Amino acid sequence: MDWATIIRDIQILLAGNSSTTPSTPKLSVVPQPVPTQDLRVKNIRTLLDYPLDLVKEWLQFQDVDRPSLLDISQINELIKTMCLAWAAGKCDHPNHAESLYQNLVVNAVASGADELTAISAWMQQLQTAKAGAV
Repeated sequence: MDWATIIRDIQILLAGNSSTTPSTPKLSVVPQPVPTQDLRVKNIRTLLDYPLDLVKEWLQFQDVDRPSLLDISQINELIKTMCLAWAAGKCDHPNHAESLYQNLVVNAVASGADELTAISAWMQQLQTAKAGAV
C-alpha cells in the first residue's frame, strides 16, 4: 500500500462517508505581504533620507540581507543608528540628540505612539533647538 492510498483511506474514514472520495484541495496563491520590520525600516530610512547603501552595509555586518531576519533589538539598534546619524550635524552635543531620542521616540513608542510620528517630532525638536542656538 502506498502513502497516497493510506492518506485517501484516512480522509474517507474521517469524512464518515466511504462512498465519496474527498476532493483534492485547491491551492490558492496569496500574495505575501512585505514583512512589517522591512517596511518599518524602509519608512524610517525614507523619512530620514538615509542612504540605502549604508543600510545594506549595516545588514551585511549582521550577516543578513533584510531587516526581518534580525532580532527586534537589532532592528531597534539599526533605527537608532540611522536617527543619530541624521542628527549628527544638527546638534552641538551628540548626547543631547540621543537623550531626546530616548525621551521623544523610544518612550513615546513604548507608550503606544506611532513611531514615524515620534521620529518626526524628534527631528523637529532637534531642528528647532539648532535654529534657536544660532
